[in-house]
Amino acid sequence: MSKNRKDDHINIAKSFKKKSNMFDKILLEGTDLPDLSMDDIDLSTEFLGMKVPYPFYINAMTGGSEKAHKINEFLSKIADHFNLPMVTGSQSIMFKDPSSIDSFKVIRNNHKGIIVGNINPNMTLEQAQVAVSTIQANALSIHLNVIQELVMNEGDRDFRLWSNHIESVVKHLNKPVIVKQVGLGLSLKTIQKIKTLGVKYIDVSGSGGTSFIDIESTRSAKDYSYLNDFSIDTAQALINLKNEKDLEIYASGGIRHPLDVIKSLILGAKACGLSKWFLDLTDLEFAAAVKKVEEFIEDLKKIMLILGVSSLKDLKQVTYNIV
Repeated sequence: MSKNRKDDHINIAKSFKKKSNMFDKILLEGTDLPDLSMDDIDLSTEFLGMKVPYPFYINAMTGGSEKAHKINEFLSKIADHFNLPMVTGSQSIMFKDPSSIDSFKVIRNNHKGIIVGNINPNMTLEQAQVAVSTIQANALSIHLNVIQELVMNEGDRDFRLWSNHIESVVKHLNKPVIVKQVGLGLSLKTIQKIKTLGVKYIDVSGSGGTSFIDIESTRSAKDYSYLNDFSIDTAQALINLKNEKDLEIYASGGIRHPLDVIKSLILGAKACGLSKWFLDLTDLEFAAAVKKVEEFIEDLKKIMLILGVSSLKDLKQVTYNIV
């Protein structure tokens, strides 16, 4: 991916406004007798088998350009301040343009905590190992984006090795590997195939937030909006997996505020990835961004108190309705 295209994606994504999604149709039952204090609320959980203090993380965004370097530098400092996991943007550009490597290395320079590298399935096991070692990543994300590739003039057209590469990386990398979509949602057909490849962690990454179909339509001035028929809303993707026992599930795509995080956890997600929410923080001074994250954490606790639960595992007991 070219540096200009990376910057195009960031600029267009920042211009998009929040929109309604299926999370708005999920209503929770609160209580006015919680018998709890804010001090009782525990937001800690596990992320890819590693302990973390909060059930959300900075999801994949960018890398490869000067602008991406600045974004990653800023967000990695936020990640370090709060001990949040951070997923890098696609590192695939590193193998075409070595000058882009520093825009990913800056993350580890600032963040002592969990970093998740990120590649597409064209990358071999050897390239996956390089991607991880370059930034001393604790885990690796492999993103599936067939439709995005097909609507990009510069995108891939050959997907014959994707399954083989994923299976090889999962088997031999010796790091947790999470497979994710990029905002259209993982279909049940895809998930069943993923499971045969040995994958244990998935991010459903559904629609409801930033849409690469919309981004690429804007870039190319060609309307691909009809392909949104293939999209699966994040909340719906989680509901589709309510009986899933073999996979640890994460949620991203249209996570707009703390209530969406809580609803995702109730629907079975282990934690939530936010991209646009954190991207918007880069317009602020660091201290102001820190305050925004502090408020986000405080609001998660307030919602837990309203629901009358003190730990994330208790969210499974919360009653909800879909309207």
